[in-house]
Amino acid sequence: MKKNLEYNLNSPVSALLIFGGVTLLGLFLLGLLSQLLITAIKRPEASMRIAAVFQDVLVFIVPAFVAALLSTRLPARLLAVDRKPDLRAIFGAVIVLLVASPALNYIIDWNQSWQLPESMAAVEEYMRNMEERAQAATELLLGGHSVGSLIMSVLIVAVLAGFSEELFFHGALQRILMATRINAHVVIWLVAFIFSAFHMQIYGLVPRMLLGAFFGYLLWWTRCLWIPVFMHIFNNAVVVVSCWKNGVPAADGEVPDYLSGLPVGVQIAIFALSVILTAVALRYLYLLVKHDKHTGSISDSSAEHTPLA
Repeated sequence: MKKNLEYNLNSPVSALLIFGGVTLLGLFLLGLLSQLLITAIKRPEASMRIAAVFQDVLVFIVPAFVAALLSTRLPARLLAVDRKPDLRAIFGAVIVLLVASPALNYIIDWNQSWQLPESMAAVEEYMRNMEERAQAATELLLGGHSVGSLIMSVLIVAVLAGFSEELFFHGALQRILMATRINAHVVIWLVAFIFSAFHMQIYGLVPRMLLGAFFGYLLWWTRCLWIPVFMHIFNNAVVVVSCWKNGVPAADGEVPDYLSGLPVGVQIAIFALSVILTAVALRYLYLLVKHDKHTGSISDSSAEHTPLA
């Protein structure tokens, strides 16, 4: 499948090696700094928030910028941060996320109910323990019931995390892999899986992967990183506010569930309707972006016009 990339890499393999090497260095430095923070700061929620900022900078932002600067003469073009976002595309993406929320909630519940065979009980226990540790870390990160705590959580968990993760996974990793011979759809779903697996929460793997794929297609269609960045921030902000309001950490993409008490038949109908509306909204968004590429309002004449399917 022809991708018609608007950026040139000296060598995608070298770019991946630089990207991976700087990421490993960032993880190493983060481990050292985290130990220092635990020793120096007695308030767990404060040390967790500072560690989250260090993670976003050292593990996500720095590797993306270093790889872009060393791999191409057009680093901003590689990271897709050199174009202004189209407001209509953002509006269409928000509609997609809203109509997909009921179906996504059911998928979240299904993923959280996963059970392995009895022969793999030890593996399941290990994964459950990882999930509990992640839940505890989330509670610390989102701790506090004041408005100040809410603002701090939105800035760290929504704004900074949304920007840094999109820059790392889609601006850098996806765009570098797009320069290889791998099929574009395979790249998007591979990066979505890596994005979800990186969070080390198996019981949130599927919904987070679906969100990652959505953000990946947004970038591929629009060639503007700011649109998936905005959507990532919007999604995380909804989760943060929901958690702050209800006092319970929520999964990525999860909104308050008002449907669980309905009859099964009604729930199935709502799920099916949500899936249909999501497909329609995605098609509308794709056609909107494709039309704007032809007219030049989103990108130049070298844009790729390869459909989703």
